[in-house]
Amino acid sequence: MTVDNGGQYPTNYQLEGHADQLARVATGTYYTGPNSNGVGNTAPNLFSNGVAAYQSFGYAFPGETGARNNLRGPGYFGADMGLAKRWKMPFSEKHSVQFRLEVFNVTNSVRFNVQSANGYVGGSLANGNSGNFGNFSGVLTNPRIMQFALRYEF
Repeated sequence: MTVDNGGQYPTNYQLEGHADQLARVATGTYYTGPNSNGVGNTAPNLFSNGVAAYQSFGYAFPGETGARNNLRGPGYFGADMGLAKRWKMPFSEKHSVQFRLEVFNVTNSVRFNVQSANGYVGGSLANGNSGNFGNFSGVLTNPRIMQFALRYEF
């Protein structure tokens, strides 16, 4: 993902430029709760410290291109499983009962959507609001879903 200039146009007034990365930032999924005074970020965030990450990017000057696709989001993970068993009926070989169990997102993993990060517009993370820069508001994965089936075949 790219961090852009947040409405600043260093080369022309059609396309925003990419921001210059001034310091190294670590990305992932961070749960930074409020401090002892009850003030602070309570949403999951792409950065361990949204304000410090915001300050790690600067506006590109005219003629500069900035850094493109220099950040990675948490990615996607999903594991599904299925289990089935068939029993032949004792009164006829042509009749059977089948039981199935299917589980989607077995580990109940939560992966946040980078495109729901605060400031994400048009493929870039806008360098605009430092207070909630990088806060996630949506997920890529569904919660664990289990379904059972019982089938009689004849």
